[in-house]
Amino acid sequence: MGQRSGERPPPGAPDTGRWVMTVPFVQGGVMAGGCGLGAVLMRRPDLLILAMPFIIITAWSIAVRPRRNPVLQSSIRRTWLREGEVSAWDVRVENADDAEQVVAVLEPAHHVVTEPDLGIAVAPVVDGCAAPTITWQAQRWGRRTVGNGTITVISPWAAFRYGPVPQGGVLTHTAPREEYFTVAAAAPHPLGLVGPNRSRRPGDGSEFADIRPFQTGDRLRRIHWPVSARTGQLHVRTSYAEQDTEVMLLVDAILDVGVSEGIDGRESSLDLSVRSASALAAHFLARGERVGLHVFGMQRPIRVPAGMGARQLRRISDSLAEVRPDTGFGKSRVMFARVRTGAGALVIMLSPLITRDAAEQVAHLAQRGLTVVVVDCLPPDVEIAGTDDPLTATAWRIRRLERELEVARLQERGVPVVPWRGPGSLDLVLRQISRRPAHRSVVR
Repeated sequence: MGQRSGERPPPGAPDTGRWVMTVPFVQGGVMAGGCGLGAVLMRRPDLLILAMPFIIITAWSIAVRPRRNPVLQSSIRRTWLREGEVSAWDVRVENADDAEQVVAVLEPAHHVVTEPDLGIAVAPVVDGCAAPTITWQAQRWGRRTVGNGTITVISPWAAFRYGPVPQGGVLTHTAPREEYFTVAAAAPHPLGLVGPNRSRRPGDGSEFADIRPFQTGDRLRRIHWPVSARTGQLHVRTSYAEQDTEVMLLVDAILDVGVSEGIDGRESSLDLSVRSASALAAHFLARGERVGLHVFGMQRPIRVPAGMGARQLRRISDSLAEVRPDTGFGKSRVMFARVRTGAGALVIMLSPLITRDAAEQVAHLAQRGLTVVVVDCLPPDVEIAGTDDPLTATAWRIRRLERELEVARLQERGVPVVPWRGPGSLDLVLRQISRRPAHRSVVR
């Protein structure tokens, strides 16, 4: 559904709701009058011949001068989309019978590419109506205002113009793009009796486990008649219980390291974190798991309780679009302490691990007895602005060395740290965690 981006100028804008003369029209009128007057005073008929085109155009423009004000409307065709998807800014001009063309100019927005490139569209007026359109593509997730621009209606010979009339934009929502991601390994230590993961213990399910002799309490529908007939003793078919897992995605928004150039360029650490979280949420929700989201490091932390289904995916996508980097290091620990997860939950933290607070948060979760996996979202070719300064470059190298020590300490505590490599990034880690014994209790 489209959303109207503004029929009225914003507060404080100048009054442009009237027809005014253009500079070329004034210049042509001065040329016509000057040459005509000079031809009479100087008795130069040749000057009158030279001025004749200007006199005709000026007289014609005055004769067909627009008498009515047009009606202007603009709207955004789609206000919710994903990275790389295309929307449009539609302009509609009516009641412009005396006009010749309409010029629509869309102001540039951050990480938005327009077609035409300059964001300018010109459309002729046919039967008093014109409808120029400018398509735009969001190159990065987030919320931004699109639709700020101007509309100008021009009369024949560009003698008079109506506008430019400013148009107010609307807030658009761009969710992270849908990336292909898959995990072949099952989620470790699932709980419950409904879900896609096979349990280690027998129970009601669809995956075959074994055939054993009939015991008191077995259901008759599970009798395996071929084996029972062959052995002369009742045998039943057993299966593995199917269980679900609560997956909590934690996004580190304390800092955004690197350069963000949109979907076709380099990715910053926050780009990798947000897009990875979106891909993980889509994958686990499609498998039937319960997925939640918690973003820490912001003034107002983002929390999405664990849930299932398409609505949960939309809720997580909307929340990820609101992520903004913050520098409030001291606030992250307080925010993180409020994270609530159930026993047996799989906690996946997506972080560049640049700040010491992020490593301390991981250690705090591991001490609570949760199954924690850290996805390293620091771009391999990350560049820091100002590295031409030798002191800045030295400080960055020292911080990288300290980061390696912190990652090694986390791995010594049993917390795996894996770089994000797309599909299959977590397979080996989840298989290794599944072999560990499940925690008996979780300290909240």
